[in-house]
This record gives sequence, structure tokens and C-alpha cells, in this order.
Amino acid sequence: MSSQFKNANESPGHLLWQVTTMWSKEMRRVLEPLGLTHPQFVLLHGCLWLNERDEEGNGITQVQISQFTNVDVNVTSQVLRALEKRGLIQRTRHKMDTRANIISTTPEGTALANRGIQVVEAADKAFFDLVSDRKEEYMDILREFINHKSE
Repeated sequence: MSSQFKNANESPGHLLWQVTTMWSKEMRRVLEPLGLTHPQFVLLHGCLWLNERDEEGNGITQVQISQFTNVDVNVTSQVLRALEKRGLIQRTRHKMDTRANIISTTPEGTALANRGIQVVEAADKAFFDLVSDRKEEYMDILREFINHKSE
């Protein structure tokens, strides 16, 4: 016996994989015209989001972006380097921590992140419309997974 399930559709992991793959394809489709991969969009928009909410004015670091987006710090570094080469983000020395850089979006990066969020949110709305009448329940389940795995 290779599985406890009689068919693959009884496996929650298999179903999650199928839905995640479908959603990922949709994200690639809507972001491709903007010249962004999904990880590039997530980190670019995460950078913008955090900077817009930086009430203390200390600036946002690469580690903060990595933690906020839940993207591995090494992957974050590579993607941010690519975004910097494209002129979408800039790095400046942190005033307090000489080992850290402040990461911010350039005007071009801000514009692209804002265009990206429009297409991503529209695609999400269309994709998840199937469960729109159960949205709060669905969102609560997702938050429960995130909260449990983050502990």
C-alpha cells in the first residue's frame, strides 16, 4: 500500500497542491505583462507596503521584508538584487545598524507595485469567487494554518 487514501482527491495535501498550482499559474499570467515574476511582485509590493506603514521612520530592512513576506532571506536577497538592477528598489545604509541597508521602492518601483496589486487583486477576486459566499470561513482557516505554523 503506497497511500492511506483510495484516491488522490481524499488527500488534503494533494488538493492544496492542485489549487496552489492553479493559483500560481494565474499569478504568472497576470504578472507576466508587467515583467514581474510572482516572487518579484511579492517582495516589491511587500517593500512598498512596509515603507508606507513605517510610522517610526527608521526605514525597512531586507530582514523585515523577508519576515513579512515569509520568503527565505537568501531568496529575498537574490530577488531584491534583481529588482535593484532594474531600478525598482534602492538600498541606502541604515543609520543605526551599519550591517543593514534600508530598502525602498523607487518611483518606477512604486508605480509598478501599484499596477501589480491591481491585477493581482482582480485575479484573486476572480479566482476565489467560487468560495466568495464562504470567504470569511475560508480566510479564518488560512489564518489558522499561518498562526499555527508560525508559532
